[in-house]
Amino acid sequence: MSTHELQALRHPHIVAFHKFFSEYHIFFDLAAERFRVSIRVYETDDARYFFEQSHYIRTPVQDGANVMTLEKHDGPHGALSRAVESITTYYEDAVGRGHEPCADWFVRNDVY
Repeated sequence: MSTHELQALRHPHIVAFHKFFSEYHIFFDLAAERFRVSIRVYETDDARYFFEQSHYIRTPVQDGANVMTLEKHDGPHGALSRAVESITTYYEDAVGRGHEPCADWFVRNDVY
C-alpha cells in the first residue's frame, strides 16, 4: 500500500485493514459444463497477502471440505498459488482415483 493509503487508514479505532489486490476466476471441466471458482487476493496492513475463495472443495476421497484458514504470504503470487493448490490437489487426487468430477464437489463459501 502507498504511504498515503497507510496514513489515511491509520486511526486509533481501526484495528486492521485490507486492500483488494486482484480477483481470478478458475474453471473446472465437469461432464457437460464448466464450474467457476473465484479467488480474491488482498493485501494486509502489514504488507502481507491472503486469499479468499468462492468455493471450497470436498471430493469423495476427503472426510470434509478443505476450508483454508487465514494464511498470510509475503507476496500476492504466493497467496494465489496456495489458493489454486488448495483446490487442485484434492481435485487431482479424486480424479486420479477414478471419480468423475461434479459440481457437488464444490462447497460455497458463504462469506465470500
